[in-house]
Amino acid sequence: MSVGPGDDRAGLYVHVPFCDRACPYCDFDFEVGRGPGFEGRVDAWLAGLERELGRRAAELAGSVFDTLYIGGGTPSAIPIGRMRALLGWLGDALGVEPGELRELTVELNPEHASPARLDALVELGVDRVSVGVQSLSPAGLRQLGRGHERADALASVAACVTHGLRTSADLIVGWPGQTSAQLGRELAELTDAGVEHLSIYGLTIEPDTPWPKLVRRGLRVLPDDDAQAELLCWAERELVDRGFVHYEVASYARPGAEAVHNGKYWRWLDVIGLGPSAASVRHRRSEGSGSGSGSGVVERWVNPRGLAAWLEPDAPSEHERLEGTQAAAEGLWLGLRRLQGIEVGRFLDRFGVDLAWLDARVARQVELGNLRWSAERAQLGVAPGRWLWHDTIAVDLLAPR
Repeated sequence: MSVGPGDDRAGLYVHVPFCDRACPYCDFDFEVGRGPGFEGRVDAWLAGLERELGRRAAELAGSVFDTLYIGGGTPSAIPIGRMRALLGWLGDALGVEPGELRELTVELNPEHASPARLDALVELGVDRVSVGVQSLSPAGLRQLGRGHERADALASVAACVTHGLRTSADLIVGWPGQTSAQLGRELAELTDAGVEHLSIYGLTIEPDTPWPKLVRRGLRVLPDDDAQAELLCWAERELVDRGFVHYEVASYARPGAEAVHNGKYWRWLDVIGLGPSAASVRHRRSEGSGSGSGSGVVERWVNPRGLAAWLEPDAPSEHERLEGTQAAAEGLWLGLRRLQGIEVGRFLDRFGVDLAWLDARVARQVELGNLRWSAERAQLGVAPGRWLWHDTIAVDLLAPR
């Protein structure tokens, strides 16, 4: 199915809450274990998805999706028969047919990339995988608690490419002791293996993860922010030299290989999330009070965290509604994650604010040199070399005025 780049249909995200092991830095929603009863828990999750969709039938009536992202957790940890059942059910219930999507991504761990699984994913219509490499260095793999070795990761990437899958890889940068030489080898090996997309994340330690406990026991140390920033900048130079485009704060792609689904979040398009902790976001306009223009409205729902809580009958979701300048401020910082910046006219139309509001909102960051306008003020973006300041810029843009 041919779909143009301007198509504004929604994206669908499905959260798979299962992992083989718990990485010490991870704060995502998952449970560990593939022992007795595992397939029963997977079946309970599938039944829970069906119940959730039943509860949300009115909300989702008429929704048309052109991307599907199956994330987690570790989607590749579930039996391929259950993945087949999931995709078949999505087709029946929501009309999500793999062959008609612009993009169908499944997250995959290197240790799960067997020829049989990759054959099945291709047969099911998956066209893109995101491989959780995180590191290729023995010291990095050990600190990050990964279940694979360097050779496994490179073999899995090569196998995905050979199967004709558009292949993305995740890397975590700034683990204690990492050097630019180690990072350079990893980037060279992954790009030489054929990845077309890389997500590069600085190691962030959340309070409720195992890492702080390991620090207290003397088994880990906290990452150094300055060293991490230097490595992130170094990675950008290396990847740009290798022909990748740094198109979003944490994302690099060969030209034309940008992540379509992820781009919906930054382009203010609707995304529906199903499963434990999954978030949904919808954009619309309120009714105008005379001029008829109205203002932008952003509504977000977040499902309960944890499989058991989500499986409860009538499990409530958290709801947030932003309107007017609040919605515009959120849209601004999200749109500025794309390094090409925002299209000013589209932003003003989407959120119902005027150029004077936008000018005043960004004036301080423009003066500091963190943001810059295009010559005709048609675009507004993060200034070259200032993408590492994005979080600081966002705090300022979101602050009450």
